[in-house]
Amino acid sequence: MNTVSYSVLIFFTTFNCIYSLTVPNKEELYTINVTMTDYETTQDDQYAYVQYKLPDEELTIVGYTPLVDMSTAHHMLTYACEKPGRNKPYWTEGATCKGEEIIIHGWGRNAPALKLPEDVGFVVGRNTPYKYIVVNIHYMSRLKNDNSGNQLLLSRTPRKYRAGVLLSGTSDIYLRPKTETIRTPFSCQYDGPSISIFAIRVHAHKWARVNSLYRVRDKEITQIAKGDPQWPQSFYPLPSPITIEDGDYLVGQCVYDNTENRIIYAGSTHNDEMCNVYSMYSYRPSRKSSPPGLCWGNSHNAMTNLIPLDSIVPPLKPSDVGETKGDHHAHAEHAMIPLEGMRKDSSSDDDDQTDDQSYEDYIDEVEHMRSREREPDVRKILSHLGLPDYEYDDAQNYDHLLPSHLTYGKNQTVKLHNAKLMSSNVYTNVANWPDVKTLPAKLGEIGGIALSNGNNELIVFHRGSRKWEQKYFNEYRFRNDRYGPIEEDVLIHIDTRTGETKYRWGAKMFFMPHGLTIDHEGNFWVTDIAMHQVLMFKPNDLTHPALTVGELFQPGSGPSQLCRPADVAVMKNGDFFIADGYCNSRIVKFNRKGEYLMEWGSGMSSKQDSDGFPIPNEWNIVHSIALNEDAQLICGADRENFRIQCFNSNTGEFLRQIRVEQKSTIGAIYAIEFAPNANGTILFAVTGGVQTTTKKVYMIDAKTGDILTSFDSNPTLNAPHDITVSSNAREIYVGELALTPANALHKFELSKRKDLPTQTYSRRTYFSDKNFRISLIIMVAFATPVIIAVIVGCCIRIRNLRKLNRLNSFLNTVKNGSTNRNSVLGDWMNRRKGFELLEQCSDGENEPFDANAENDSNENSGDETITVMNKPQGLISNNKQNTNMFKMGESL
Repeated sequence: MNTVSYSVLIFFTTFNCIYSLTVPNKEELYTINVTMTDYETTQDDQYAYVQYKLPDEELTIVGYTPLVDMSTAHHMLTYACEKPGRNKPYWTEGATCKGEEIIIHGWGRNAPALKLPEDVGFVVGRNTPYKYIVVNIHYMSRLKNDNSGNQLLLSRTPRKYRAGVLLSGTSDIYLRPKTETIRTPFSCQYDGPSISIFAIRVHAHKWARVNSLYRVRDKEITQIAKGDPQWPQSFYPLPSPITIEDGDYLVGQCVYDNTENRIIYAGSTHNDEMCNVYSMYSYRPSRKSSPPGLCWGNSHNAMTNLIPLDSIVPPLKPSDVGETKGDHHAHAEHAMIPLEGMRKDSSSDDDDQTDDQSYEDYIDEVEHMRSREREPDVRKILSHLGLPDYEYDDAQNYDHLLPSHLTYGKNQTVKLHNAKLMSSNVYTNVANWPDVKTLPAKLGEIGGIALSNGNNELIVFHRGSRKWEQKYFNEYRFRNDRYGPIEEDVLIHIDTRTGETKYRWGAKMFFMPHGLTIDHEGNFWVTDIAMHQVLMFKPNDLTHPALTVGELFQPGSGPSQLCRPADVAVMKNGDFFIADGYCNSRIVKFNRKGEYLMEWGSGMSSKQDSDGFPIPNEWNIVHSIALNEDAQLICGADRENFRIQCFNSNTGEFLRQIRVEQKSTIGAIYAIEFAPNANGTILFAVTGGVQTTTKKVYMIDAKTGDILTSFDSNPTLNAPHDITVSSNAREIYVGELALTPANALHKFELSKRKDLPTQTYSRRTYFSDKNFRISLIIMVAFATPVIIAVIVGCCIRIRNLRKLNRLNSFLNTVKNGSTNRNSVLGDWMNRRKGFELLEQCSDGENEPFDANAENDSNENSGDETITVMNKPQGLISNNKQNTNMFKMGESL
């Protein structure tokens, strides 16, 4: 009996163990809530972050339940991070994460909960880089006591496949006013292990009609998905997974209808636009490589020509095509429905329409409240313009009435100009420069340029055969396990006079070149965005850096780490500044030994100043910096905010911001540089980017912010990336992200005076202008004494002319009558006093009468003529005394 009992016990114990191993335990699933706690926003369009530290165990995320409503938030993104962007429970400024990060969920417009397929999940926690969860909420307006966030469903059981999210899209958005069907394409070549896309989420703002994504393989295009950004923004499953292999192309576009009378750009607020397509995929984990996380920009524009014509037509809503719960349509266009079993219940189509209408009503109400709060003070604006109220219409319609500056705070001056009115060909393009035959055949995209050797050499830092494409990166990390350094010499020395290449170096040393600076000692400073480092080379050792800042292939934001540094500026004592601008949005100062001193700057907070632009010291890519040490001035090109920000180089105190165009025509500022040895703080800037219609070079007085002149090239600039200026500002050089060496470099020379065009500008005069009235008063004050002097002079001249006319009449009488020495008339003629005085007061030159001269002509400046007749011979012998008299008169 005992033996049988033990046998039965052993059998059930074994069966229970086997069952436990084969059947998932329902208790292994649990949830965590990553939410705000009584959070209060401080402004409209605020981005807020909350963090959650994961336990020290390996976990798999398999589902999400949004704990948020569209009446509170515009959208919500959830990330898995190596470290949170700030060491705080909540924050509103700065980065989302530090180190590695992946997007694991996205929500918008009351999207439903989401559960991943049974054998797929996001792996976090122990044995992974991801130790934290960060939720980013974009709040619509101001509110209090908010507890929004996301609930994550986790499992301790590993899944067969790992999940990932690939973000595709572009920020090259430029929506012209009152224009429909505006396309913004994007493309990239996939470079990674095989992935299987099973769900898609699209994101854009209210002007977007449809976002689409396609795969191109062997020149055949396959639609992955089309989505309407105005639907609830969740991940919708595809009818069947789409496989992406190494070498495939991903192409897509966003289509917009701009119904407003203003230009709309890419941006983070609801008044801007976005173009995002999130692809959720599964893949088999491998130690060799991992899938990339980003497909951004339009690096393969030719592939976008394959996008079909119906891509501009949005997909039908699920209710419009008659779906039933659990159904999947055969075509991906109609596959954008919630995951089975996780769909929000809806009783009828009327409910959907009601939800849509209530959301639109809510948006309208929010806009109405904001418009009341931001009603412009017309009188205050006109006061700045120096115009009375009745000239308000003119102030709107004429650009030349814009003031030279608007002061909106202490030491904060914004410059507004119409650069088109000031454009002139001060500089002319030098044809046939450089000598293309001597350039490297694989002269790639120009990262940076600088002058050295007394302006005799132009040094070019280029990317060779490599382009900045997302296949080289996993988020911010360069995939050095798959790609090595650039094989070609990426630094070339060009003779500035002949344009011939003199020297090359830098092969197999760099991975993604960007910035180049040459200091006062001739040292070469370069930045590499893939290495996340700044390197300094001595002229006598171009193979080993003398100084390195940053950790190789390790992005970061601490005192010793950088993240895609863009540019360097060096002081005479060796201290230097770094534009740590692509990830960290800051300017960092180091001493000559590379030791951290200070930093300033932060990312975008969505706050706006009174002029409608971001507040000072916030950056959207610090792309270039320029230093004028004598003026204690350092300026940075805030590229995607379309402005230049200037600071005190010793303290980092904000001084002013400069915009080179009006808001409607402004462009992205790619590079700036001070002119050495110039008379004043002369700063040169160049604009670029797809959103900039006409790329120009600007000459700016950085001390005041005045735009001195601007010009565009002939031939036109296409993709300017850097600018450098000779020490006397007689030459300007521009480097481009060009596809061929012939279009990569440009040289401009100061035009000769005879070559400059004569330009006449008409300007309406307003007598109410305060400056005009002051000028008029000063002019009258100076002109009054001049007018009085002229009147007095004319009176004296008239009196003298009358006396002269009487003398001529008397002489004519003498000529016609008889003259006798003993007569009264003869005695009067020999008197010294009267005749001498008449001669002194005449309008002619002070010359003696020569009795022997024949037909002597008077060369006086007046119109009157004095005629002197030859005297009779009898009078000459006795006229010696008269001759002496005239000589005395001359000496007087």
